[in-house]
Amino acid sequence: MKFTRIFLLLAALFPMTLFGQYGVSVNTSDRASEVTAPFSVMQAPFYHGVASGDPLDDAVIIWTRVTPPVDQVVSVNWEVADAIDFANIVKSGQLNTDMTKDYTAKVDVTGLASGTTYYYRFTALGETSIMGRTKTLQSTNVDHIKIGVVSCNNYQSGYFTSFRELSKRNDIDVVVHLGDFIYEYETGGYGYYGDTMRSHVPNTEILDISDYRTRYSHYRLDADLQEVMRQHPFVHIWDDHEVANDSWKDGAGNHDPVTEGAYADRKNWATQAFFEWAPLRDNATNTVYRNLKFGNLMDLVMLDTRHHARSIQVDSFNDPDRLDPNRVLLGPDQMSWFKGKLVDNSTTWKIIGNQIVFAPLLLDNVEPVQAGARDLFLDVWNGYPTRRDTIIDHIKDNNIDNVVFLTGDVHISLGFDITQTPDDPATYDPATGTGSVAVEFVTPSISSDNYDEILGPIVTQVLEGLFPAGNPHNKFFNFRKHGYIVLDVTPTKVQGDFYHIDDVRVPGNPENFTTGLYSDVNANFLTVTNTPAPPKAIQEVPAPPLTSTGNEEVPDDVLLLSTYPNPTSDLVTINYALSAAGKIKINLMDINGRLVNNLFEHTLASGNFILRFHMNDLPSGVYFVQFETANGMQVKKVVKQ
Repeated sequence: MKFTRIFLLLAALFPMTLFGQYGVSVNTSDRASEVTAPFSVMQAPFYHGVASGDPLDDAVIIWTRVTPPVDQVVSVNWEVADAIDFANIVKSGQLNTDMTKDYTAKVDVTGLASGTTYYYRFTALGETSIMGRTKTLQSTNVDHIKIGVVSCNNYQSGYFTSFRELSKRNDIDVVVHLGDFIYEYETGGYGYYGDTMRSHVPNTEILDISDYRTRYSHYRLDADLQEVMRQHPFVHIWDDHEVANDSWKDGAGNHDPVTEGAYADRKNWATQAFFEWAPLRDNATNTVYRNLKFGNLMDLVMLDTRHHARSIQVDSFNDPDRLDPNRVLLGPDQMSWFKGKLVDNSTTWKIIGNQIVFAPLLLDNVEPVQAGARDLFLDVWNGYPTRRDTIIDHIKDNNIDNVVFLTGDVHISLGFDITQTPDDPATYDPATGTGSVAVEFVTPSISSDNYDEILGPIVTQVLEGLFPAGNPHNKFFNFRKHGYIVLDVTPTKVQGDFYHIDDVRVPGNPENFTTGLYSDVNANFLTVTNTPAPPKAIQEVPAPPLTSTGNEEVPDDVLLLSTYPNPTSDLVTINYALSAAGKIKINLMDINGRLVNNLFEHTLASGNFILRFHMNDLPSGVYFVQFETANGMQVKKVVKQ
């Protein structure tokens, strides 16, 4: 988002402590918020939990990640059953994973029954994972669908309380994540509010494959995120922060090729890590635009408005290039595919998963903030108006009804009627909805900064006062609350219910229903309601938590999560976690057990940490990194090429 740059001008970089002649750097964060264990001992070696996604009427992706004690090929077995007792295992199999996949394991389970809830688990290294729940799409006679709509979960901006609340719902068919699943910034960068908040790992901005993998690992250790992903199948698309802020096809606002290398390399590494860590179907071209059909009720169409074809953003509303019809957002191939999905009349509703705000944002027409606001919304469809007009014209020309856009990115709760000229009374009547051709629900962020947290309460209050008059097609807005949407879809109506969390900087705050917006079938405009949509008649049985048997072996309090690269010719990055506060000493030893260097010795709080050191001055061979605490020792073998 454009306004992240405002924050970056004010943010101070979190310091990194340097040790030793080999250029050792260690993340020495000891924040009070990280005094709890960063991982669950009972989940070993599946510390990152389980997840599922991209359901079809006969298939679904299941996912996990194994953390082996040493780098090796790991055999992973999987089972899918139709009840939590696993008395009837309907599908099972085995696969291998290793360092080339970051020890992630992804299975496309096929041959399943439609509209059916399943439970799944994995086994590796003699241990069984926590159980996950998933569900296939119903192929016929679909009369009620509920979708969780989420986006923008910045780890260092607040807690993922909304994920925990969404995980408790037992009638959600899928969760649609509209992007910004991770953020690329350093600790102390965008969205960070001081030492009382959580920090990023690595604590530097992420640039290469080891950085992106480690950042995903760090996020996926969050218990609230793990819980929502094991209880519901996810449908993922990416936005910009999965690579870098304000991305376009060949670059990003938050990428400097002079100091950060070739953008193509960074994008490739980010893409690889995204597909490793997300439970979505792999494909040869790493495209994320696709559709999932829920019988004859709805088609969920997921777009890529970010990385597939987007032309570079303009910097000014008055730049004539903004109106250039040759600038693209979807690209010719995706646009043609999308138009085909819109005219397909085999379903009642077309639900469009879309990263950025589609509706015209008319704050630029309102004084006294005209000049600044005109340049605020150029990263969204406002910056590509000819592309938006092409789609709206296509909807109008083909008399397409019941198009619903789902949007993230901007960290605001919004509801819009869709029309090309909402400020023209000759073409649109906000009182009746006449002239609207579609509707849009914009979900708030899970934790990423809202307007009041970035611009301050006074500026936000001014914007809130001006927004309704400048945007007559807007039916609801909230610039201050985090949360999510539950989209309720029936043959006669689609309704989006907004659920908000009071304060995401305090863990466990309760959620509140704020308002609902609905569109009747063939109406194509929104109406406000104060009553949430009713729950589904059938409530599914949740996947149970892990329970202690009392016989678990208590492991050492150091968990070695990953080592990149290994073998190495120079730089080594080791991601480790401490389950308890205390002193840790890290030594580099040669193959004969002789000390090469004392890399680090310090008292740390429990948490997730990074050790980096160079080996370019060392002869080729086998070395061992010893992590020693009062309660034990872990050793990682590193090969110097």
